[in-house]
Amino acid sequence: MNLRNKVILITGGRRVGSDLAHRLADRGASIAMTYHTSRETIEATLAEIQTKGVQTLAILADLSLPDQAARAVTETANSLGRLDALINMASIYKRTPFVSLSPDDFTAMIAANLAPSYHTSLAAARQMQSQAAENGIKGKIINIGDWATDRPYKHYLPYLVAKGALKTFTLALANELAPEITVNILQPAMIDPPPHFTPEDKAAVLAITPLHRSGTPADLNNLILYLLEGTDFVTGASYRVDGGRFLGVDD
Repeated sequence: MNLRNKVILITGGRRVGSDLAHRLADRGASIAMTYHTSRETIEATLAEIQTKGVQTLAILADLSLPDQAARAVTETANSLGRLDALINMASIYKRTPFVSLSPDDFTAMIAANLAPSYHTSLAAARQMQSQAAENGIKGKIINIGDWATDRPYKHYLPYLVAKGALKTFTLALANELAPEITVNILQPAMIDPPPHFTPEDKAAVLAITPLHRSGTPADLNNLILYLLEGTDFVTGASYRVDGGRFLGVDD
């Protein structure tokens, strides 16, 4: 997919999403970004990339609600002309030790880490299906999961349940939407350390990461760019971007 004049919707993401927005704008794509609590960050990013001569749109939405997810897609298509790709980055990473679990933990993690991608992807797919195909492809959807759904660690049960469901959703949706729309998932390890991480927490993670470093936005976004512009022959795929964490020993 040539990204010039294409329209791409990014949900959440902050630092990683900002880096991706800049990279996409450099390729001539128009960018819409949603926010729920990060208005200043998203608007600042879009103000910066407007200087590159592309169209932008900031959308306030609670994507855990189907009607607001659908509205975000509709606003993107109406304002920017179409929708060619959706990048689902909105997520919350929360520690929930088993001894203190409550039903609200499950509800909150589903609402933060599964529902937004589910509702927004369905709305985006319907919009894409209404558009003319280019090289047989009408659009692309990329979800952001977590490497640990393949080898879960302790104290994050509701989070990992939600991210695991997101991976299954990705595979099922890829099958539903082929051959017109591709759907893939990336499974990163630590890119931005969570706000509650101490320096000791970060050091402990790096010690059990074979590459002994955390990821950068570029590590994730270079793969997203490959899926967007480098191939139209990948769907239903999952890619770990984890510095080898899956291979390490976790106690």
